Amino acid sequence: MPFATAADRGETLRAINLVENPSNKTGYGPRGELGPYQFRASTWRMHTQKAFSLANDRAAADEVAALHYEWIRRGLNEAGIAINSYNIALAWNCGLTAVVSGRIPAGTYQYAEQVSNLAESFAQQHLAEQTAVAAVATPPAAKNDFQVDFSSTSEVPHFSLSMDGLHFAVLGEAPANGIASPASHPLLAVN
Repeated sequence: MPFATAADRGETLRAINLVENPSNKTGYGPRGELGPYQFRASTWRMHTQKAFSLANDRAAADEVAALHYEWIRRGLNEAGIAINSYNIALAWNCGLTAVVSGRIPAGTYQYAEQVSNLAESFAQQHLAEQTAVAAVATPPAAKNDFQVDFSSTSEVPHFSLSMDGLHFAVLGEAPANGIASPASHPLLAVN
């Protein structure tokens, strides 16, 4: 049975937070839920001895959310149910017992789909950010070469230097230290 990675957990919890409490309200919900993950007091007490009012404290809520996520993950694993954002969201919304028994309320499927889609979007965004950082952190290898060309042209010898896609040449008939570019001189080869 596959286990969720820390990145999977983070993306799933971020999605649950966004679906549960998109406006970051701090008051109690209609069923007594509180905080960014809309915990009920009974769920909060499963994982901590801290006062339920701390469900509005982001650090405390994140800690309890991670513990609850792992509790759900273990329960799904023990039941032989795939561990993914969708199934985690099902259990988060209607309870682990309902998911394991297959008695999931109809509205929970839409909730789980929203969470799963958001978590997937966050995962793709995270991957794109990591790819962009890797591309910046690993610059292309510089192409540095020095060439002396003693060909039979009227402007021999000429010297050229190519670096990182730039090409400079000092021509025999040019003034001292004269530089020509491929666009300005037909004898210069572009690498």
